[in-house]
Amino acid sequence: MNRLTIEEISFFKREGYLIKCGVLDPDLMARARERKWKGAPPRMKRDDPSTWFGPFRDDEELDEKPNRRSGYTWKYMEPGSEEWIVGMLATDPKIFGWIEQLLGEGEVKRPDKIRGIYCRLPMGDAPEKPIVCHCDVSPDKLDLDLRETALQPGMGLVGLIAPIPSAGGSFTIWPGTHRIIYDLLANTEGQERIDAYKECLIRFNDDHRVEGCGEAGDILFWHRLLAHTAGWNRSAKIQLREAVLCDYNKEPNEELVAGRPYGDMWHEWSEEVRNAPV
Repeated sequence: MNRLTIEEISFFKREGYLIKCGVLDPDLMARARERKWKGAPPRMKRDDPSTWFGPFRDDEELDEKPNRRSGYTWKYMEPGSEEWIVGMLATDPKIFGWIEQLLGEGEVKRPDKIRGIYCRLPMGDAPEKPIVCHCDVSPDKLDLDLRETALQPGMGLVGLIAPIPSAGGSFTIWPGTHRIIYDLLANTEGQERIDAYKECLIRFNDDHRVEGCGEAGDILFWHRLLAHTAGWNRSAKIQLREAVLCDYNKEPNEELVAGRPYGDMWHEWSEEVRNAPV
């Protein structure tokens, strides 16, 4: 089976993300693109891109699963548990093999669902909006013991099911921020941790960022503490920024959690990750 190289693993450790091209099954991507239209409002016609522009109207907005629509963001989560879409992304043998190579063989929870099909509606001539990053850690829980939450090894994965050009609303990441966030969380507590975390995210917004644009079938892994966001869809070509996302966590191990050394963020990752140079 095709495995990640030492160079790729080192890149992931250093930058917090990794892109692999042409991975997803073309037939299943086509099925996903078709499936999303079941969650679209009536005014959006699949064969008429002029009807795709956002924002969603007041009568089109939905704020609950399985079909969230708000502003320019559309999170169609309804098909997320369907076997074919889970197999396309989360449990694809090649992808899952790479995840185990990073998190530990036989130590990864096998996902039974993905987040869903996520789209960004075109903005047309709407005013510019700032790109604001976030992290998959809830600020309102940062005053708690983080051993079983934020500091636990984990990864996210986004897959492109249609081409996404530059400025097309692609998944956007801030390289290297996973190490900054880990150090902050491991070495601060209580309100100091919350304040420092929020300040970090504000500061990151002005730092170098990378757009995960590319072709249908490309995937991007990210460390769960890496700062990221969905960009705004302002590409010249009208498209819906169609992507699928999922998450990976390790199987529970109370002994490892109890003995976790906060000074080593890679302590519970695979031996290949621990040994790879940064």
